[in-house]
Amino acid sequence: MITCNKCGKKNNDAAKICSGCGFKLQSGRKRLESNAAEDDRRSMFHLKLEKKQRFTKHAEAWVYALFLLGAVVFFTYNKMYWPLYALTPAIALLAWFRKI
Repeated sequence: MITCNKCGKKNNDAAKICSGCGFKLQSGRKRLESNAAEDDRRSMFHLKLEKKQRFTKHAEAWVYALFLLGAVVFFTYNKMYWPLYALTPAIALLAWFRKI
């Protein structure tokens, strides 16, 4: 039996929507099974990529930010502001495309 998260009514396991309120039912069984299978695959090769990927994304964002800060300091010191108008959106677009 699946219990509705909205109204609390018990529904059949095969039901996709609640018979009481019409709210979409979500079964936790498939998620638990898929998470267990995924954990087995990860533990088989002992790969822990989430932390490394998170660190690399943060490091890449810091590189972009420091590059932009350096450019701002350099061009402001030389009193040339026009390159910043093109450089700032270009770095923002690069970060957006890289999903940072």
